Amino acid sequence: MRILTVTPYFPPRAGGLEHYSYHISKNLLSRGHDVSLLTSGDKYMEEDLEGINVLRIRNRVSLSNTPLDPGLLSSISEILRRENFDLINAHTPVPFYADMAAIASRRMKIPFVLTYHNDVIKDSWPLRTLSSIYNRTLLQLTLRSSDRIITPSPYVYNESEMINEFIERTVWIPPGVDTEVYKPGRSDWKSRYRLPENSKIILFVGAMNRGHTHKGVDVLLKAFSMIKDEDTYLVLAGTGDMIPDYKRISESLGIINRTLFTGFIDEETLIDLYRASDMLVLPTLNIAEGFGMVLIEANACGKPVIGSRVGGIKYVIRDGETGVLVPPGDPVALADAITRILEDEELAARMGSNGRRMVMKNYTWDKSARMTERVFEEVIS
Repeated sequence: MRILTVTPYFPPRAGGLEHYSYHISKNLLSRGHDVSLLTSGDKYMEEDLEGINVLRIRNRVSLSNTPLDPGLLSSISEILRRENFDLINAHTPVPFYADMAAIASRRMKIPFVLTYHNDVIKDSWPLRTLSSIYNRTLLQLTLRSSDRIITPSPYVYNESEMINEFIERTVWIPPGVDTEVYKPGRSDWKSRYRLPENSKIILFVGAMNRGHTHKGVDVLLKAFSMIKDEDTYLVLAGTGDMIPDYKRISESLGIINRTLFTGFIDEETLIDLYRASDMLVLPTLNIAEGFGMVLIEANACGKPVIGSRVGGIKYVIRDGETGVLVPPGDPVALADAITRILEDEELAARMGSNGRRMVMKNYTWDKSARMTERVFEEVIS
């Protein structure tokens, strides 16, 4: 099967959508399929990424975190005329790329599968208004153009109003974790950052830019200010233009000396950091978190997780078994959950072990790729 994947972003850029599209592509490749991928980039580039034929289209205009290339439809159409693809698979919620792929697929009469990671949700004006218009117009056309819809999000599959009308053609395919790579083990992260070996680490992993304020980093900082143990550190791994603001908040709360912003880290360092941590926290404020892949990555490394009872998170965390669920936007409840895990090492170890078993049973890339392959084969048959 010759597959063209269209996604707004792709590694080396980090993120859940990027991670998902990369691993599905890589696993479909290993199953004997030919995978090409079109995405945005800083410049036009064609490359072979571990067997995946990647074409990066230079992005000239962006709105929030959405790349808007006015020539994208022409670029996709030209590729489809030049190559003989059996199927197009496009990823959203970032608008435009999937929408242009849907239009091109209809023009060229090529089967189209949409991977719908989550609803488009924005909190602030004017993005809230723009996302509402998009949801009622262009997104509807894309959903109607889809021969099948895959969602990695249990929230989307069970609750999304956007998908309700199309639920009969929608299938839930959860993401995965490479449990041979993400696994418990020794870590030298503390020594490299000159932290005491007996120190505790509360970990956050995610984007920290203005388009991702829904991740609730400000709530986490307030909660951490209630943790008075001087040997407990908050480590925030990721990049973004909100980091200076978060540093100012940390300083105002008196926690700047116990708060570390790592900036960009590669996968090897990330795994080392998971192993060094005592827990991962994902304090998302709303349904914009369709799954929360960092939760199962941390669980795979044998760590307990804390997350908000919202969106996909409440389906991923088994409350009291693999981690703890807390109300969104409640720093007191979050601080209480963090303290509970910090003070009960037996509970933390049990949750971490349960989490790894859950991941090994339910969340593997091989399983995700096999389910995806089945959907693709049904569509083109």
